[in-house]
Amino acid sequence: MKVKVAKTAGFCMGVRRAMDILLDAANEKNGDGKVYTDGPLIHNPQVLEYLEKRGIRVVDGQTDLSKTTVVIRAHGVTPDRRKEIEGRGAKVCDATCPHVMRVQSIIKKYAAKGYSTVIVGDKGHAEVIGLLGYAEGKGYVVQELEEIESLPPMDKVCIVAQTTQDRRMFKEAIERLKERYASCESFETICSSTYKRQDEIISLSKSVDAMIVVGGRGSANTTRLVKICESQGTPTFHVETDAELDLEKLKNYDTVGVTAGASTPNWMIKRVVDKVHSFKLSRYRRLLFGVKNVASFFIRSCTYAGLGAASLSYASAVLLGIQPRFSFCFIAALFIFSMQVLNRFFNKEAVALNEPTSAKFYERKQTLFVCLGIIGAVASFVLGFALSKSIFFCIFLASLFGFFYRLDIIPKSMSKFIRYRSLEEIPGSKEIFYSIAWAVSTALIPFLGVQKNFMPSLLIAMIFAFSLAFIRAVVLDIRDIQGDRILGKETIPIAIGKEYTKTILVIITALIAVLMIVSSWLGWVTTLGYYLLPCVAYACGYQYLFQKRIVSEGLLSEAIIDFNFVLAGIMAFIWKSNHF
Repeated sequence: MKVKVAKTAGFCMGVRRAMDILLDAANEKNGDGKVYTDGPLIHNPQVLEYLEKRGIRVVDGQTDLSKTTVVIRAHGVTPDRRKEIEGRGAKVCDATCPHVMRVQSIIKKYAAKGYSTVIVGDKGHAEVIGLLGYAEGKGYVVQELEEIESLPPMDKVCIVAQTTQDRRMFKEAIERLKERYASCESFETICSSTYKRQDEIISLSKSVDAMIVVGGRGSANTTRLVKICESQGTPTFHVETDAELDLEKLKNYDTVGVTAGASTPNWMIKRVVDKVHSFKLSRYRRLLFGVKNVASFFIRSCTYAGLGAASLSYASAVLLGIQPRFSFCFIAALFIFSMQVLNRFFNKEAVALNEPTSAKFYERKQTLFVCLGIIGAVASFVLGFALSKSIFFCIFLASLFGFFYRLDIIPKSMSKFIRYRSLEEIPGSKEIFYSIAWAVSTALIPFLGVQKNFMPSLLIAMIFAFSLAFIRAVVLDIRDIQGDRILGKETIPIAIGKEYTKTILVIITALIAVLMIVSSWLGWVTTLGYYLLPCVAYACGYQYLFQKRIVSEGLLSEAIIDFNFVLAGIMAFIWKSNHF
């Protein structure tokens, strides 16, 4: 079955911004540390469940708000409601969507001029209730076009729309209102992301046999997407999660479109897409699917990462001017394989959010891969010991460090004075220590294996290996930023922002290129440094693909990124073939 996924599916700007503000407030922990939202932050039960696990609750009438933080959600609130929250002793964090703020200001401005306000939107919706609070008691809501006829006489009318309203319905409402009232001022208040989402859904609905809309049943914009799909005559299925998807109902459709509401997280969309992908393959695609399954296993099992480590180890040895040895490559492959396999099990919750299909894969084969991870680590120790004590202690210390990385080193009693109790909690530590592990296993071990004194080439080889691994880790963290924020992880993109992070990656990539050229020219490393420039260019290439969202999800992203390690080995093999 062919699946087409809408590019605009998932969190909109307003929801994403509100989530960021909420999670920032949760990290700051004002007063006694309690953080609340005034109403559900978004209409998605699964996300709310994760927020509750972090201690973030929804305000109710009995909640004691003194010395707490209350986040106003993207829908906004009435001025009176804000004063009430502040009056109960809470610090207010306003996460109202900027588009909603604009509508509020329009209503407030024209209400002061004596205008009555007509809001085209859903009665009882939180955003609409908030907007009515700015109309000075002269606000009316039109949910259906027929309701226009029952509106009272008004001298001057200000017409606005709920920011997620159907644009076609709003245009028709404006025409009818202007026919009825002589003095009307209308404003285009539907946000641009809603425009794009609705236009894309209309186009997508016409090109597929059926549509699946993923999102909470309490989400007005999700429900509206369902109606838009149905209005195109396309069979439409509304589901909150992949568990609700009845594949039997899709068996007669060859092409299915998937979209989602503005409050639907990416991992929920991924789960639905993966479930549909696995169903009803035509004969001519079964072979392709079989090949894809083999490739998926190769990547998910971390075998591909191990191959990348072996390749980078080979390249590092050649860069150092050392004869590459199979044993060095094998140790690197075993160490990185075991590190990545065991890391996935230590971070089950993050994998479940960011890579749902991979999470299911590991859950089914948990015992197998835990055993393989342990065997890989032990085998790297044994092989390292057989080669030299220095290599053994290098691997042992790296593994020991990885073990203590997640342990709470600082006692709980000291948490008032020291914020981070473990190395894992330090912002950016994951990317740095991950990259150090790659540099040690692929560059330092070959160097130790030949008993040479320190020389500039070692530092350069380690910087090169570290940088490739660092870029890889940070790009994937940018991809997974949504899930990581919900889980409370402080990766580099979360700590300093995506745009600053992207700038840093560009600078690092440029510096690696300069380092490879200068060090080869000065003779600090072999002339392989020139041959490794395609790896630097490749790193630029996949950063561009991710930034433009040409490639951003699933196993394809990991396959593309990790190939850079393999490419380093290929370039080293070509160089060695030409020089010996």
